[in-house]
Amino acid sequence: MATPKQVTEPAAVADSMSIHSVQEPAKPAQRHDYDPNKRVKAVDKNTGEVLRRSVPETWLDGRFPNLKAAPSNKKEGK
Repeated sequence: MATPKQVTEPAAVADSMSIHSVQEPAKPAQRHDYDPNKRVKAVDKNTGEVLRRSVPETWLDGRFPNLKAAPSNKKEGK
């Protein structure tokens, strides 16, 4: 009589490993909600000049493509 062949590699373990390698769904792009009551300093991209007066934040949402928010001078953590 022939003896049954013994398998040293468990096939069930290999299948269960693939179950744990699930990828998380991609995060959606962050959308910035512009506050119409908030005023920010702005820079004209064409000339590089900082505007003298602050502008409503909604102007930066694409209404004026030549404007971008001016970098803050505040130090981080203070």
